[in-house]
Amino acid sequence: MPKIVFFGTSEFAVPALKALIKNGMPPAAVVTSPDRPAGRKKKLRTSPVKSWIIEYEAYNEKLIQPEKLDHDFILRVSNLMPNIGIIAAYGKILPKELIDIFPQGILNIHSSLLPKYRGASPIQSAILNGDSETGVSIILLDEKTDHGSIVAKREFSILNSQFSITYTQLHDALAELGAELLFETIPKWMNGEIIPHPQDDSRATFTKLIKKEDGRIDWSKNAEEIEKMVRAYNPWPGTFTDAGGKKLKIIKAAVIDAPQSIKPGKFFKSGGFPAIACGKDALKLLIVQPESKKEMAGNAYLLGHPNLLDSAS
Repeated sequence: MPKIVFFGTSEFAVPALKALIKNGMPPAAVVTSPDRPAGRKKKLRTSPVKSWIIEYEAYNEKLIQPEKLDHDFILRVSNLMPNIGIIAAYGKILPKELIDIFPQGILNIHSSLLPKYRGASPIQSAILNGDSETGVSIILLDEKTDHGSIVAKREFSILNSQFSITYTQLHDALAELGAELLFETIPKWMNGEIIPHPQDDSRATFTKLIKKEDGRIDWSKNAEEIEKMVRAYNPWPGTFTDAGGKKLKIIKAAVIDAPQSIKPGKFFKSGGFPAIACGKDALKLLIVQPESKKEMAGNAYLLGHPNLLDSAS
């Protein structure tokens, strides 16, 4: 049985960790980010990986939360004498000194078909670009971001799953797919049955680190593009606009025809729901979240804000 050190922080990493533990390959250690203050009250928030470990019980002693990947941490990992590492959405770049500890390398699960969509936002990028297919890759980690040789890949058809797939739906599907592929790949990798293939750097594309302001809508864009933003940026940073002087987050929307007389950014009524004209077509607001309030149906929101029909965003 391989002696594994697992690195992971976000929800994307949890299915892979579950797969290892539940299929007889429990890690010798689980490395995740430290607890961080979050929210208005700055309460400490644990990572999804740590939360699952606590829920799993009797595994807490294997949890490591380093502030820095410094010499002391590297020595601690080295003393475990692991032979392979697994990393999934950990959030930090591992130094070469740490990578070199593992005689059979570190396998990295990435949520795209590399070399396409290297970087921080491959899932959002697949939705924003209207891709019909994406997938997961397992690569042999090196010092460059998402650059290592391909160990395994598996495709996922977006069109066959759901045409209007959201970030959360695609994230969860790829996390499960990555866990399944990892479980199949580890024994073959350990037995020397897989020859890794270098990525074709000439075909590499790169994704950006998404910022909060990326969710602000420019109504001069066409409605189809904005609707993809709504699906790609939910739950974070959310897709939002100004309505009556307050922030309005759009949770779910549909592309509809726009009356020619209405300019981009102007509200109008469509079947009892608020709609906003775009550079091309319009967006019907099916579910919204007003500032400091809970989500609600667009028609209920319009009943309480009839003056919006005369306002610009």
